[in-house]
Parts: sequence; C-alpha cells; structure tokens
Amino acid sequence: MALADQFRAFIFDYGGVLVQFQPPAEQERLASLAGIPKELFHKLYWEYRLSYDRGLLSHFDYWQTLAAAAGKRFSSETVKELTEADIQSWMHFNPAWWEWVHKLRESGKRVALLSNMPRELGEALRSRTDRLKRFDHVALSYETGLVKPDAAAFEACLRKLGVQPGEAVFFDDSIVNVEGAEKLGIRGIHVDHQRGQLESIQAS
Repeated sequence: MALADQFRAFIFDYGGVLVQFQPPAEQERLASLAGIPKELFHKLYWEYRLSYDRGLLSHFDYWQTLAAAAGKRFSSETVKELTEADIQSWMHFNPAWWEWVHKLRESGKRVALLSNMPRELGEALRSRTDRLKRFDHVALSYETGLVKPDAAAFEACLRKLGVQPGEAVFFDDSIVNVEGAEKLGIRGIHVDHQRGQLESIQAS
C-alpha cells in the first residue's frame, strides 16, 4: 500500500527535505564572510543554532555569540551580510517534494510544516514566497518556542492537525528528530538529503 493511502496527516521538516541541505559552497561563503576557518565556523554555526531557532537569540546576538567563540566581533554590516547569506543558503527548493505536498493536500490529506527555523528565514519565506501558504498548519520554532526533537513540538502539531499520532507520518533528515517522533507513535521516515529518495518513500 502506498504511503499516501496509509495516513491522514503528513508532517514535513524544511531543511534537507523541502529544500536542499545547506550546500557546501554556501557554507564556505558564510565562513569566508565571517573570516573564520570553515571547520570551526561549521561547528559554531550549529552549536548555537537551537537557541537562535527557538527565538532565545536575536540574529545579531546569534552571530556575535558565534564570533566571540572564535575570538572575533562582527560589524553591523557583516552581521547583515551573514544573515542574508544564511537565508539564501536555505532557499534551494526541492520541486518534487513541493509537488507532492500539493498533491497530498489536494487529495484531502492534512499537511504540516514542522521546522526548527530562525525568525529571519521564516519571515523571508513569508515575504518573498508563497511557500508557507501551501500547508494546513505551519509550526516554526521561533514562533512556537518549541524545537524538535522535544515531544511538545510534535504534540502541538498533531493537535493543530486534529489527528492522533498513529494517523501521521513525519519526514526529517535528522535521525534524532525522527526518533523523537517515533517515541510518540508517529511514523517517522529519515530522509537522506544527500541521495534523495522521494520515489521510494512514496511507494513505501
């Protein structure tokens, strides 16, 4: 039985699923703008990311915290450039996944976006695209204060969709987040963002 016939609700992560995971060239560009070696920059980028995604750090504080950890301080102009480059690095949309979202919703399925995402990216998606209008429910961590893999993030999404855990399937490129969903009884599917596997997923 195809996946679309097995569940009432489909919950999608953003980065690494609906868009490409941040391309290496863009990671290098960010590190270059920051003037920090790529390996160290990548480590610090993710070390403070959940606090930024949760809305506990502003974009300015996020970048300056990262800078301080590398023994630097960024100018306001550098923070502005880093913020915009960061937004652009998460805007490489995967058309096949968006087409599937559209088809699922057209067929009467409940469709949600559940993402750990900072305010600047979320607001850019709203002001520059119509992408967030394509879901029945959108749960972005900077607005909800809830991040995956916390159970509360999944539970709140299920309530908004009006479904039970066993009626929903969740897609994420992070195995930790998939396991968090599965602990609640949601069917979790790990998406390998390097290989791409939508056809096999749809048929599973």
